[in-house]
Amino acid sequence: MSPHSTRKSLLIILSVLSIVVSGTFLISIFARGYRLDTDNGFKLKATGLLSATSKPKSARVYINDILTTATDDTINLSPGEYQIEITKDTYLPWTKKIKIQPELVYQTDIQLFRATPNLKNITNANIFNAITNSDATKIVFAIASASATQKNGLYLFEPSEFILQLSDSSPKLIAPSTLLQDWTKFTYQFSPNSKELLASAINGKINYLLPLDQTITSKNYVDVTSKLNEIKTRWLTEQSQTTKIKLEKLPPSLVSFISTTSSVLFLSSDENKVLYQASTSGSLATLLPSPPPTQSTQTQNRDLIKDFYYIYDLKEDTNFLIGDTSLSSLNWLPGSNYLYFQKENTIYVIESDATNKLSLYTTDKPIKAILPSSEGNKLILSVDKLYSLTIKDNR
Repeated sequence: MSPHSTRKSLLIILSVLSIVVSGTFLISIFARGYRLDTDNGFKLKATGLLSATSKPKSARVYINDILTTATDDTINLSPGEYQIEITKDTYLPWTKKIKIQPELVYQTDIQLFRATPNLKNITNANIFNAITNSDATKIVFAIASASATQKNGLYLFEPSEFILQLSDSSPKLIAPSTLLQDWTKFTYQFSPNSKELLASAINGKINYLLPLDQTITSKNYVDVTSKLNEIKTRWLTEQSQTTKIKLEKLPPSLVSFISTTSSVLFLSSDENKVLYQASTSGSLATLLPSPPPTQSTQTQNRDLIKDFYYIYDLKEDTNFLIGDTSLSSLNWLPGSNYLYFQKENTIYVIESDATNKLSLYTTDKPIKAILPSSEGNKLILSVDKLYSLTIKDNR
């Protein structure tokens, strides 16, 4: 091969390599959010990305009140603050003021809730003295009805996506009423591990300790009134152990502000966030030496007020105020970034950064207990009867 041919081949190889390297470089900086700014002499300008995804899909995305795209799209935006609104017919809107930062992706990944939730009966008969366990996965209640379709007695219900219609096995009759045993005349308390149920007669004369992990028979109807102090002491020990395990996952500086006697102390499904009640007023110091670049830019509340409810994010070192003691039935909606709670006779959801507080359902009757289905698309309500309330779609 002649020297001229060799030089030509080398030039071709170098040209191809130059094109590949240049192309790879351009693709990389494009992926990082850089764009060509023709208004300032064809310079590269650093932008940020808004990744707008939603459940359900194909919702409208408004940026500063301008319809820009549909969800499941990524948009380049200049650094700065933006008002984002995501809407879809028959669903409640999602809105938030966000901050776009250079070379970073802001991920919405939002859940839209039904504007008109679907309410269905689980029981046809009225229920009495309903109570949920501490982690809101079970509910017990009594029925006293002349209806042939609903036997009188004590019922246990564990909601799932597959058993939300009445059948012979759902809810489960665990102790039938008799002429001598009327379960509507008792109040109930779950053990910390939800394996036992303390049934206390309203007249205070008798107490039964019923097993929930085995069949209840007449042999279990033994009065344990003389052992109540022993039972309560054992339960307090179990509860303390459970609380200790939860607290071990949290920073010591945060633990000093958490009320260990409160019934509200829950980790999110991914265990990255904790819902807690403040044991005392004070200022929560910054716990991470350098916050992550994707830390939420929503307004935090690090000056804590005794007895108020907060959410602390373990990864981002952020702390947000959820509300005061007027809230009840406060807990995480499974598999989501939302909490549900009750205030008076209205059910709300709220995002973990205290934005998007939405009113889902209001009734003129007292709501006595709430627990979510396992997938979080329904809430089980104890009102006069037991109901399922479909609040979102699992798609």
